Amino acid sequence: MSGLRPILNAIHSAEGPFLLATLVRVEGSSYRRPGARLLMDANGPVHGSLSGGCLEADVFARGQECLATGKPLLLRYDLRSDLDLIWGTGSGCEGVAEILVERFEDTGWVKRLESALIERRSIRMGTRLDAPRLGERIFLGDEAPDKGDEAPGKDPDLFVEHFKPPVALWIFGAGDDARHLVNMAKSLGYWVGLVDHRPAFVRPERFPEADAVKCLRPASGLAEIPLDARSAAILITHHFEMDSGWMRLLMPSQAGYIGLMGHRRRSERILAELETAPTAAQTARFYSPVGLDLGSESPETIALAILAELQAVFGGKQAVHLRDAKGVIHAGGPR
Repeated sequence: MSGLRPILNAIHSAEGPFLLATLVRVEGSSYRRPGARLLMDANGPVHGSLSGGCLEADVFARGQECLATGKPLLLRYDLRSDLDLIWGTGSGCEGVAEILVERFEDTGWVKRLESALIERRSIRMGTRLDAPRLGERIFLGDEAPDKGDEAPGKDPDLFVEHFKPPVALWIFGAGDDARHLVNMAKSLGYWVGLVDHRPAFVRPERFPEADAVKCLRPASGLAEIPLDARSAAILITHHFEMDSGWMRLLMPSQAGYIGLMGHRRRSERILAELETAPTAAQTARFYSPVGLDLGSESPETIALAILAELQAVFGGKQAVHLRDAKGVIHAGGPR
């Protein structure tokens, strides 16, 4: 859902009327995948994109009819053959794109998505693409099994999206190296919280972009640190006792990712001192040394390596060069 969050923020912070364009179908390769959105007002694009820059102007021009009449449009762009150098910004890939353009007035479905976002619930939403019901939204439940004729894959005129709450990243340790993690994570759409036992370090003005800044010790427990399967906890306190204390609480938690900065011997010692040996499932979500091997040395590149690993873990991918990847790169489309 993180890709939709800036669109929602723009809607709330500016005056309409708005046009919302959504990429709903792709055949072949494309720069963006279905679900990409572009928000426009009467003057042009406000936020988002649908392509590498080749479609937005035409979508805006054709969308003026929708802005005037209030009737949604389903635009089809066949950019194969000689136009494949445009589709894909010169990469030589080809594809067909269908884009739903609608005047943004009814915010009922947006409010429901926002509620799910706040409550950290996953939710599936279908958008009708057939002429009589074009643009109508249908909610299919929170990760519920497929239901009836409007289940994904059973109705070709229903575009189904699965919205997930953003990754919640809790950083334990508020030293200067945490600044880069906070800033980069926020740019990726993460929710970010900071925890440190030193009051002088956990001042909100030191981390203005963080969503939460807390002065806590392991003795406080995790009551103020809600963790779920889409939460990540990274220990960068550089303090053995603090790391060890937090690890005793984090290992049996629901966090989907636990990372510990430091060399292997240090992490092995911390694990050995746990009151209960980690289960196989707990060990599978524990990463130490934290981050991908990117040749990182500076705080900035270390933060990049950590967030690259998080992206792979929560994206369900093994980190490999795209050059060496087999099969599809983006879900739903060919390489």
